[in-house]
Amino acid sequence: MNASTIVFDAITVARQTGFAFDVWYANHYLPAVFAKGQYLGVRCYGSPLRATYLAVFEASTKTAEIDPAAIPEPAHESIIATERYIAEEVGERKAPTANDAIFDSDILYPVFFRVPAERETEFNAWYDEEHLGILLRCPYWPACRRFRVVHPGANSWTHIALHYLTDLRALESAERTEARNTPWRARLAAETWFRGDYRVYHRHGQRRSFAGKR
Repeated sequence: MNASTIVFDAITVARQTGFAFDVWYANHYLPAVFAKGQYLGVRCYGSPLRATYLAVFEASTKTAEIDPAAIPEPAHESIIATERYIAEEVGERKAPTANDAIFDSDILYPVFFRVPAERETEFNAWYDEEHLGILLRCPYWPACRRFRVVHPGANSWTHIALHYLTDLRALESAERTEARNTPWRARLAAETWFRGDYRVYHRHGQRRSFAGKR
């Protein structure tokens, strides 16, 4: 089940961490987060390139009701960096042939932007009216959820796009090339703030639902 609020929770570990961290993460950290009773479920991913574990928690409460201080901080000797955002959904798009099962796809491709407040309206218009319309024509690029970051505030990323892919060939597709070479995108790309951060994660374990266990 998708919610209007997510907690994007990424933990990077020292390489060669192995089994001990996996056990701690699955059996101690994730249950500790859920113990606060604010979540419907979680989808877990990993990035071998970054040595990062990513959990996208679907919140059962409104964004404003989540207390960042109440979310347990990860504490394990293997952790070298953490990154967490509380974000509210601003839009969801699926290809005409896709259903909600696509949100459990094996590849998650998050894209981060730091958008000035005065440019948010045009940025959203470009993403929704042009960019996604082109990308979702690709058979390997069936869905995207977009979010505005609520916490942390100043100097963090302000917008996250979670792209759900069925094959990494999407990133080399003609549709992606087309989407990145339009006059509208070129105008935005000429502005200094338009510098995204692009990542690739793969599903790590099964989706877990904690609905009814709050």
